[in-house]
Amino acid sequence: MLSIEQIETACRRSEPVVLGDPVYRLVELPLQATFYPLGFPVEIATNSEEILDAARNIWAGYERLFDTQPIQLRVVVNEGCSTACPPAPICRVQRSLLSHIADNENFAVCDMAQGLSFLTLTKAAVAHKTYLRFYFLEAAVLCQLSTRYTTPIHAACVSLNGDGILICGDSGAGKSTLAYACAQAGWTYITDDASFLINHRQDLMVAGNCNQARFRPSAVEFFSELENREIMQRGEAGKPSIELRTSPFQHIAKSHTANVKYVVFLNRREPGRQELMPFSKEVARYFMHQPLFSPPDLMEIQTEAIERLLTAEVLKLRYQDLDWGVERLTRLITMGS
Repeated sequence: MLSIEQIETACRRSEPVVLGDPVYRLVELPLQATFYPLGFPVEIATNSEEILDAARNIWAGYERLFDTQPIQLRVVVNEGCSTACPPAPICRVQRSLLSHIADNENFAVCDMAQGLSFLTLTKAAVAHKTYLRFYFLEAAVLCQLSTRYTTPIHAACVSLNGDGILICGDSGAGKSTLAYACAQAGWTYITDDASFLINHRQDLMVAGNCNQARFRPSAVEFFSELENREIMQRGEAGKPSIELRTSPFQHIAKSHTANVKYVVFLNRREPGRQELMPFSKEVARYFMHQPLFSPPDLMEIQTEAIERLLTAEVLKLRYQDLDWGVERLTRLITMGS
């Protein structure tokens, strides 16, 4: 900031007084583009071409599916004091504000009520592509989409003959593995472990990212195409996984949306006979509410969306054999039992 003496001197000399911008209020963001993650419009303004390149890489496979007010993403990139990858951010939420803070140079603030996210990042953070994608670009966009326009469900999704199945379960339950096995058996692949129920609809439409599938390293024993692929940490700091782009596999049918007919919870922990049986809707309801963090008015909409979803039949699939699991889900769709 200028001192009083500096301002007085400039005024006395009739020179322009150029005020600083320590909080980046006036920073120019001349680079702009619109993308459609999950089919929703997102407008990005930034001072870094690398940000737009990263966004193209993430969301190039999407087209606009929903006529909603665009999410605004404003991203400022600075030189920074370090060339190292920043730590994993810490996320906190109060009312309509979400903060995602890695350090004092790399953070995001998201206003869920306004549909606006502001990110400030260093060039080092931008240079670490998977870190940038997982912890900042995807996180900033999905926090908005999963509060304003959708209800997130921790579930894979596949469909057959136009009928979708949400495959729910804890982390490590095998959602991605079973969904991908179904896709190889002729089902349409929607998403591996993150489904988004569209709010304000009468049907049970969900959207997902059919462009990729993520697996635990142990999935190599089921799918030969995962052999010799790099085992990476999500965001360069998360759990180890193998990421597969689905676009090269022409034999796999893909769609960004599906209409859900069944909700199936996986259980591979209990030994014994393999079976498909009814599951508690009360337990399902608590499970689905866990990841929600919306402001009260939006939470009310999401609560209604979950109740709408629970009008579908909710089942538990107890199995150990993957092929049996695919066959049993196929019979559920084709025969209704």
